[in-house]
Amino acid sequence: MKKVICFLLTISSLFYSCKEKTKKSTYIKKKVIDSAIVYTPKSKLENEYLNFNSPEAINRIADIENEYFNDYRLNSSKYYGTQWYYSVGLSKDLLDSINVFQKYALEKNDIKLDSMHCTIFAVKALEAGFGKEFKTIEKHHTKIWANREHAGWSLGYILTKFYNWKAYLFISKNSNEYDACLKNYKKDKKYHVWKQPNIPLTGIFDVDDDKDDINNLLNLNEFGWGFSNQGWHTWITRFNYLKECNWLGAPSEKHNLSKSTPLFLKTKFTDYHDYNSHVIIFPPKKNETFINE
Repeated sequence: MKKVICFLLTISSLFYSCKEKTKKSTYIKKKVIDSAIVYTPKSKLENEYLNFNSPEAINRIADIENEYFNDYRLNSSKYYGTQWYYSVGLSKDLLDSINVFQKYALEKNDIKLDSMHCTIFAVKALEAGFGKEFKTIEKHHTKIWANREHAGWSLGYILTKFYNWKAYLFISKNSNEYDACLKNYKKDKKYHVWKQPNIPLTGIFDVDDDKDDINNLLNLNEFGWGFSNQGWHTWITRFNYLKECNWLGAPSEKHNLSKSTPLFLKTKFTDYHDYNSHVIIFPPKKNETFINE
């Protein structure tokens, strides 16, 4: 009987011990999962620009990215790629009565979903940086292009024409517009956009030969408005990093059926090779003097 009692006490002790370890482990795991992670640090710099607040612009993007990546990891985000909707969202399994996007919308209940592509993403930064003045930019845009959507080149033209921003061309010898761009720069110092107003250039860099000079210029500027290859892609820069939206990005890992990269990406500019020509436009700084032509 004594042996039986000892055996039962031993088993009871082991059971209690295992239960406590399991409880502790679960708590730690839950704590890690539920903790918000800072994927994009906010700007704490003092604004150096004239009529444009770069910390506000950068922090708007930081808020969007941090919200997206945390929600993507925990459940699903309200942000999704515009093209993800068409390539994945409208698909459905044979046994399902609703498609992937409808399932995703049901999960988010009454939360307003937000479709994202490269220009929408970049414009959110521009809008935050300009504040109320962005309404004037919209008026300029409507006067020139009526109801046409924003483009990297259209807003780039407005920034150089009305706000004295400085544009630079960054181009590879492999670009199919390399010869034309150099010819046009010698002719009128402008980046020629097909059938659209041309953008005045302050300088031109070879992306392969001038990397040090490029990094020096980028590191002087917390914010830059950028587009590639005649405006096929729009993005922003934060010092020497290019920040972009991938319109194939899914709202969550479980909805990433195409195994695409996330919705938001950042790449060191000199390591960015998706396109071979780029224009980056920087705001004027407070200590600079400009003449509006």
